[in-house]
Amino acid sequence: MIFALELLRLLRAGKSLDSLTPLDIDNLPVDWRIDFEERAAILEYDGGLTREDAETQALTEIAERIRSTEQI
Repeated sequence: MIFALELLRLLRAGKSLDSLTPLDIDNLPVDWRIDFEERAAILEYDGGLTREDAETQALTEIAERIRSTEQI
């Protein structure tokens, strides 16, 4: 849970998530993790992306959604 709080602090500060590894994704809050998994699956299956590319794109999209909800 501590990592999730640090992640949110980084996102609020506008920091890049490029340094995240797949293991770090496990530390996302549950609701964001579910969104990430669903989005990655859609990008892979419907979008024709490789799993790695789908997960990278999904993480980018989820990070943007987290940033936008923090600004409200």
